[in-house]
Amino acid sequence: MSGVRIGAGRWKGRLLGVPEEARPTSARAREALFDILGPRVAGARVLDLYAGSGAIGLEAVSRGAARAVLVDRDVGVLRENVARIGAGTEIEVFESDAGGAVRTLGSRGEPPFDVVFSDPPYAAPEDGDLERVAALLTRDGILILQLDETGEIPPSPSLRLVDVRRYGRNRFAFYARDAQKAPIR
Repeated sequence: MSGVRIGAGRWKGRLLGVPEEARPTSARAREALFDILGPRVAGARVLDLYAGSGAIGLEAVSRGAARAVLVDRDVGVLRENVARIGAGTEIEVFESDAGGAVRTLGSRGEPPFDVVFSDPPYAAPEDGDLERVAALLTRDGILILQLDETGEIPPSPSLRLVDVRRYGRNRFAFYARDAQKAPIR
């Protein structure tokens, strides 16, 4: 099992295990992502879909997010990472596929999320996925969709694509419900 390190905040430097089949976001790309999000992270509610090691959600809480929900079908390594760093109730591990988690979170009356990060493995989201995620965002919320450099950036009727950034093999597509209320630095 390989590992990644949390880059900043209260858990800076902590090593996280990575599931064998996962393709973690590079340290450079994660650092750039959090530089872009900037003060938006402090006090935020974060949803990390296809969490893998949990590096994005755990780093968000490390940097001051109030809560992160980490979603993955295989949560063994994810639960180990949460325990290893000593995270408390601000982290919820949700064992499910992303679509099922989004439907369940919406139906259980979960308060909306300020930041949703989605890194679907090997393919762009399926039709309707972005709309279901949009329903979980706050009015000023932002969805970050991580894609491989060759992945097609999907359109969304309910979200506006406000920016695309590239970091090595990774591209981040930033979507907002209201582009005026959710600027990207």
